[in-house]
Amino acid sequence: MNFTKLRKYIFLSTLLIFVFSLTGCGSNPKNFTTGKITITLTDDFHEEELSYFDAYYESEKVLFSAVEETNEELELSGYEIASLNDYCSQIAELNGVAIDSIAKRGDYYYFTNKATVSGANYTYVHCMFKSGSSYWVCEFVCKSKDYDKLEDSIFKWADSIVISK
Repeated sequence: MNFTKLRKYIFLSTLLIFVFSLTGCGSNPKNFTTGKITITLTDDFHEEELSYFDAYYESEKVLFSAVEETNEELELSGYEIASLNDYCSQIAELNGVAIDSIAKRGDYYYFTNKATVSGANYTYVHCMFKSGSSYWVCEFVCKSKDYDKLEDSIFKWADSIVISK
């Protein structure tokens, strides 16, 4: 084998090893179902049990939680909710977010806000859904410094949410 062919062989071998090592480092999609809600996250997530949440999954960088509230529960709490838009407005108000910050995406509404907890800055993405006679608030939380890198993934995950009736 001459020197030129040897260099090409070494270069191609190195390139293939590099490409295969990159493809092995990624996370794989994984469906999670708890009760009525299914979401496609990645295999970096694992389920945790927390009493207040209907679903709670966490990874090293992102937390996801979901809470179902029925019309009856909302009425007993003193809320008059007639539509998903009303529900979103109440959730935004409870989080100190201007109602005009609510946006619609697919079959859900969402807004983002930031908060400092124990000295760390976090970004929250609140997604609100309606299914049957229930409303759902699904929330993604990550450190604010990581949000720009995670934003596309968070909305991909939010778009995958399916709630059965």
